[in-house]
Amino acid sequence: MEQKVGVSICTNGWAKRIVGSRICRVEKGYATVVSPMLPTMDVERSEDYAECVIVEDLVHVSGETAPFFSKIMPLVSDSLPCIKLDEDKQSYLIDMAHHIAEREILQPDTEIFRQMNNHLISLQRLQLILEFLYDFASTKRPVAATSSHSEQLFVNFMKSLALHCADRLAVSDYATEACLTVRHFSSLIHRYSGQTPKQWIHLFTINQAKHLLMQPDLQIKEVAERLGFPEQFTFRKYFKAHTGVSPSEYRRALS
Repeated sequence: MEQKVGVSICTNGWAKRIVGSRICRVEKGYATVVSPMLPTMDVERSEDYAECVIVEDLVHVSGETAPFFSKIMPLVSDSLPCIKLDEDKQSYLIDMAHHIAEREILQPDTEIFRQMNNHLISLQRLQLILEFLYDFASTKRPVAATSSHSEQLFVNFMKSLALHCADRLAVSDYATEACLTVRHFSSLIHRYSGQTPKQWIHLFTINQAKHLLMQPDLQIKEVAERLGFPEQFTFRKYFKAHTGVSPSEYRRALS
């Protein structure tokens, strides 16, 4: 699988995002680094969340920018995980991303022009990514503080939930993994995040269900199986209890 590096810019709404081992709230105008060195997952998103993502193959970026790429990334990793862009920088990056997207649609008739077009697209992406990484790493920004115990506990819980949500629906599974009692584990998670582990499990499962239901080729029975429900009826009951509509009604509303 190709590894990508680049930038994600929030253009609308908000997201609560884990970047590496830290948590940040990303709002309109905020940008985060996309990199396999900083694994990222969204804990929660607003319904109107939208983003502009500009990425290029890691091998290409690091190869074209050697030897300073390997020295920039540690500076990025040590900083707070997101940055607020000024309006001019936002507009510039988003406009250029749209320009690249328009160029990607082009299908020149001649092979040499297709190669030139693809090379130009890659160079434009590379330029934008390097400009962003330069700004991100060179701006004097606070070094991220060491994660607190509660923050690290929550990050580990969410990462584990992302991996095991289909076969771990009980809070006790995650508490055992953290070597804590269910009561202590639940108390720490609630104190840090404002929600109980059970609420997070429900929220994550429903968000996964909605994402899968957006894929028209998947039958509802298959969605239920992927999420670890023993039968479609159980999934339907669970989904309706947490959303107010059945899976089929939710899917119809999308069309």
